[in-house]
Amino acid sequence: MQLEKELENLKQMLLKMGDVVVDNITQAMNVFTNNDELTTINDDIVDQYERLIEEICINILLRERPYASDLKQVTGILKLVADVERIGDHAEDVMNFSTKLKDIPKKHSQSIDNLAKYVLQMLKNSILSYINSDLELANEVIKQDDYVDQKYLEIVEELAHPQDCNQEYVPFAIYTTLVVKYLERIADHSVNIAEWVIYMINGYHKDKKIY
Repeated sequence: MQLEKELENLKQMLLKMGDVVVDNITQAMNVFTNNDELTTINDDIVDQYERLIEEICINILLRERPYASDLKQVTGILKLVADVERIGDHAEDVMNFSTKLKDIPKKHSQSIDNLAKYVLQMLKNSILSYINSDLELANEVIKQDDYVDQKYLEIVEELAHPQDCNQEYVPFAIYTTLVVKYLERIADHSVNIAEWVIYMINGYHKDKKIY
């Protein structure tokens, strides 16, 4: 009973951690897209969640010596929380380069806006697949990564071949490319989360049976 309560507590903590990360990405993209007032992303709280979750997981492993499904839950959480933390780091990266674009004239890009929304939904769905133990949703997140990769390449190609170019275009293209690259990495980490969710459900990780 105690172990069940601890696993439920971990689930709620990961949900809150995910909410913070989603909010941080949203703030960063608002600076990029809408030139919102500069804000500081507090990644410390994301790191604190990671350390606390890891500590609880390790204590469970040492104290409870869980078997079978419970062991998969704890080890899976240890793995996926690292991906959530890395996504938090990338939210800071997006904010950093969006800030550098603040005073550089740039054209609004609906393609990047759409990509950001798509990637954010992937992240939300990956966490939701964990909360609900939803195998179908986890597999859907993994499939969606191909679309992100395709759109990433299309946007980079467009940035590399502008219709008009001036002295301000080079920093604009570089910083914008980096923003898009971090969105693509967020999608990759969302896929990693989904893959660990699948492992927690059926013991398979990337089509390999672990136990």
